[in-house]
Amino acid sequence: MNPSDYLYLALTSIKEKRGRAIGAIIGVMIAVVALSAALGIGESFQENFVEELQRTIAANSIIVTGGYAGGFTDADIAYFKKVPGVRDAFGIATATGTVITAGGEQPVTIVAIDPQHLPVYLGVSDMSRAVEEGSLRPSGLGVLVSNSLWRDPSTGQKLLDLGSPLIVRVRSKDVTLVVVGLMRQTSTIMGGHAVTNQIYMDSSTYFTYISNSRSYSGVIILVSDLKRLDDIVSEVRALAPPGSNVISAAAMVRQFTSLVNALQMFIALISAVGIGVTALWIFDSTTISVVQRTKEIGILKALGYTSRDVLLIFLLEVVIVSAIGIAGGVLISLVLSLLVKIPMFTFEIGLTLAPHVLAVSSLLPLAMNVLAAYIPSRRGSSLNPVEALRYE
Repeated sequence: MNPSDYLYLALTSIKEKRGRAIGAIIGVMIAVVALSAALGIGESFQENFVEELQRTIAANSIIVTGGYAGGFTDADIAYFKKVPGVRDAFGIATATGTVITAGGEQPVTIVAIDPQHLPVYLGVSDMSRAVEEGSLRPSGLGVLVSNSLWRDPSTGQKLLDLGSPLIVRVRSKDVTLVVVGLMRQTSTIMGGHAVTNQIYMDSSTYFTYISNSRSYSGVIILVSDLKRLDDIVSEVRALAPPGSNVISAAAMVRQFTSLVNALQMFIALISAVGIGVTALWIFDSTTISVVQRTKEIGILKALGYTSRDVLLIFLLEVVIVSAIGIAGGVLISLVLSLLVKIPMFTFEIGLTLAPHVLAVSSLLPLAMNVLAAYIPSRRGSSLNPVEALRYE
């Protein structure tokens, strides 16, 4: 039997039952669009969020926080620097207090850091990316203030300007600082975007005017050899004070990626309900078609068509219907990928139709439909031609 004969008979059958065929095509299109949307949005979210994590949390960094003793000393940092594979290590000191301005008192977090390490902490290659106006580094009593502190978030009006005095109260101690830099909305190596008012100051000034003890709340360790990252984490964990939390930025990204993959698969499974419904439709439609075409099956077998030929004709019908639905679904998904933009955090999520997303969205409905049609098709192809010809 020529391939063209299979195609002719399959198309003729589809034309005769065009109503059910159109319904099946629409069902396949909906299933493909739903699955593409679920996988595509998940893919976009993962790409954007992981990129944001990798930008704000340096991949070659290890973050050490906590500790039962309440902080880290310069001696701790010196020990960390001696670990093979560590390029540098620096401490971060923080304190909470209130800042007194013309608008009244506001809560504030003071971040003390060596100015040369501030770009790494903020996740920028150049401080000009983080500072909108003024000095790029804190110095002496001159500080950089976060966007939320110097600009009204609702009106955009300037609340502070370069040279403005800041009276900061920490643990009943008042210190007068001077604004030397106005910052943009920035992230930090600790992850995420700052949602509180923050003041960045030189650590030497902090330990002179704010804190009585030279103790850091966290340490950032920069690794020169990523191949030894796991070994370095183990060594740092052994050297860190009891109760410390040692976090590898690369491990954080891997864990988050695994979490998003699991969530993406869960959403895809929910969307796959549409595929199941379409498969049931195909099963029902094929079963009805076999019953209605019993006599035709008998005639085909009497003309020399084998059971395999009859089976292929029925399955080819399903493949053609599914292919049309898949093509339409992919086309709609491509259009949606250009139109759908969902604002989230500091980025937009769209539909990322990567090759593997399109492959899964196309092949899964096709496989399910062929599988659903196989059982009734197999039953029809195995009919005895004599009994089939007698069927009324």
